[in-house]
Amino acid sequence: MSENLQSNATEQQPNPSLESLGIAEAFKTFLGNFHWRTDYLKFCEVLGYIPDQWAEDKYRRFQELVEALNQFDSETVAKMLEAGK
Repeated sequence: MSENLQSNATEQQPNPSLESLGIAEAFKTFLGNFHWRTDYLKFCEVLGYIPDQWAEDKYRRFQELVEALNQFDSETVAKMLEAGK
């Protein structure tokens, strides 16, 4: 599978700045830590949500966000951050 990922890449883009890499690493780490330490009720408490169907949907989407973000390494996230400037 990694061969497929590598063959899907174009020529190597320049390395992201240290600032962008630091932001990407911190974002991934902090969000991952929050995900690891948080259950649904804590999620609602931290964000000021009333536990209801709407909040359950937001919690599910948060879990999906973390899972999706983990598909990218910090360098890739940093490159996306720089491209979004």
